[in-house]
Amino acid sequence: MAFLVIRGKMKRYLKNSILFILAAAVTLLVISVFMAADPVSAIEVKGASVTQTQDNTAVVLKPQAELNAYENAEAALINEYRVASGLNAMAYEPTLTYIAKLRSQDLMDRNYFSHYTPEGTTVFNLFKANGIKYKIGGENLGQAAPAKIGSPEAFLNAWKNSPAHNANMLRNGYNYIGVGMVDNGDRIVVTTVFTN
Repeated sequence: MAFLVIRGKMKRYLKNSILFILAAAVTLLVISVFMAADPVSAIEVKGASVTQTQDNTAVVLKPQAELNAYENAEAALINEYRVASGLNAMAYEPTLTYIAKLRSQDLMDRNYFSHYTPEGTTVFNLFKANGIKYKIGGENLGQAAPAKIGSPEAFLNAWKNSPAHNANMLRNGYNYIGVGMVDNGDRIVVTTVFTN
């Protein structure tokens, strides 16, 4: 019985998968911003945005997380930028923040920097697993080494200077934001996730 439901949705799934792969390929740009005072310092950012539909049949108890001061500052800067660009401010969403923190911690713990985990999953898998219902969603990633150069303003500027990341932050239709930051003293990783 489950196979018949899956088969009926396969056409839409394949179309969305192809759109996701194309969007991910376009947005896997890495932008390095070198600070004049420290030529070995760099901030890297990655952004992904794609329209996806989610099967809303599962009922999942949603985990939640609060924004810390750094994450709140990053969310506020992004919202200020959106409002100045004629768009709505996005509301803080505790499950999206939980997901953003998971992503940043995983990137730090396993020392990689990609929208794909080593197993090939993405933030969209986490959305589904954590009960996030959405039609459009996106993720921007940033990392800085040394960590001291990774201020909220530095990440916002790096994302603004990348066409793909900038478009993701200024996407019409986003209503919710989650931010997760992890800093181990040597490297800082920031994940921002967005949904409608």
